Amino acid sequence: MTLLARRSGLYLKLANAGLITAATGLILLFTGALIQTVFFAGDFPGMPYFVIPGLLAAIAGFLMIGVFILRSGVLPRWLGIFFLVSTIALLAANEQTPAVLLAIPFGLAMVVAGYHLWAGAAAVQPPLPEAA
Repeated sequence: MTLLARRSGLYLKLANAGLITAATGLILLFTGALIQTVFFAGDFPGMPYFVIPGLLAAIAGFLMIGVFILRSGVLPRWLGIFFLVSTIALLAANEQTPAVLLAIPFGLAMVVAGYHLWAGAAAVQPPLPEAA
């Protein structure tokens, strides 16, 4: 999606900020899992210091990407709304309870966005007007 932002030239800073924030959060999560596996045999007491900021950064980055999708028009607007709503639902997801099912809409939004990008169905729509 960042490549679409580069091509369209619209909201490039927002797309890049979302990409960098989400990637930082995911790298933080991966680093915590790696430390836990390699050094602590699955019982790392400092894991919350990696998980909580990592998840918040990833979700903040995904929200910025959702706003980019919605405002730039590089993907259908309904997909931008679906991406934003499903990202907000990720805040309540928990892999240790049935609330893990709240992650399904986000995965579906990613699949639909991938389909639109792959199939070339991402005809650029006119962007939303700038606020004065």
